[in-house]
Amino acid sequence: MTIDILHRYTKAVLYHSTSAPDLSAAVVEAVKDGANLDGANLDGAYLHGANLDGANLDGANLDGANLDGANLDGAYLHGA
Repeated sequence: MTIDILHRYTKAVLYHSTSAPDLSAAVVEAVKDGANLDGANLDGAYLHGANLDGANLDGANLDGANLDGANLDGAYLHGA
């Protein structure tokens, strides 16, 4: 399965995963790989307990995302 994390406005592909089973896993994989998710559409992502340490989520759409218990240490969330 392939999962693309898209920019919330331009729909440009910010990260492409061929191994993640869903959007949530793709986000964790992207952060681990150091991807820039600035402006990403993460609407509805289930990120409960995810390690998002150091993630760049500037302007990301987190509407409906579950971030309960997520590690956001060092994450950049301006405008998210």
